Amino acid sequence: MTFEDLLDHLDRPGIDSDPDRDIIRCKPGLTLDEALALQIGVKRRRAAAGDRIVGHQASFTSRPMQAMFPDAPVPMVGTLLASLVRDNGATVTLDADQCFVESEIAVLLDRDLEGPDLTNTEVLAAVAGFLPAIEVAPLRPGVREGKYSWAHMVAVQKAVGGYVVLGPRLTPPHLVDVSLEGALVSIDGERRAGAIGFEALGNPLTVVASVARKLHAVGEKLHAGQIVITGSLPPPQPINRSTRDAAVQFTTLGTVSVRFSESPRG
Repeated sequence: MTFEDLLDHLDRPGIDSDPDRDIIRCKPGLTLDEALALQIGVKRRRAAAGDRIVGHQASFTSRPMQAMFPDAPVPMVGTLLASLVRDNGATVTLDADQCFVESEIAVLLDRDLEGPDLTNTEVLAAVAGFLPAIEVAPLRPGVREGKYSWAHMVAVQKAVGGYVVLGPRLTPPHLVDVSLEGALVSIDGERRAGAIGFEALGNPLTVVASVARKLHAVGEKLHAGQIVITGSLPPPQPINRSTRDAAVQFTTLGTVSVRFSESPRG
């Protein structure tokens, strides 16, 4: 199959929740780099149709997530579309029976970042500021059971759903050490878990450098004005269709919250 044929296969509803449509059935031996290139290609199609690429999201950056999925690529990179980003306090509809709230630090870039060997100092020099963030991540059928190849998981990352909610205040980089920044997540007013920025590969800046490295491998880079979501700090907290709201309070970055609407089954 050609690259365009593979894009056609991926750019269809339900591609992230049907193991029988795993991309390696179309191209056995597909590499993770090739899968990332396909993912970006799908997002560019959607941008050409009226959406917009606003940044990237990293998964499996914390030890609890790596323990849950020990074979996962670290980090797994997703290309973030504007249609999946929401403002603080927004209401989103849960589109899966099981979803998780992930408490994350978002990095807004002031300058382009490119290359395989960026240091944290170089990343910090390119940062405009930090934002508190929540990712509402659906758990698709078959993921925990290992029914998908990792190439397919990369290719469909951030395909649909999985909203990212950004806090209202941008904190300048000189006012916070994000490796020590604390996050406390509450679900329906109940405090559930807490952690610090160290949980994201030791430092969220390291995550940004790792995302830049993965993009460099497929001829891409991070652009000024883009946001990088650096991975859950506390373990992801399970929610269901009866959950009303979630909030994450950060030590310096402030609080970000999201509300949930009831979603019909089927």
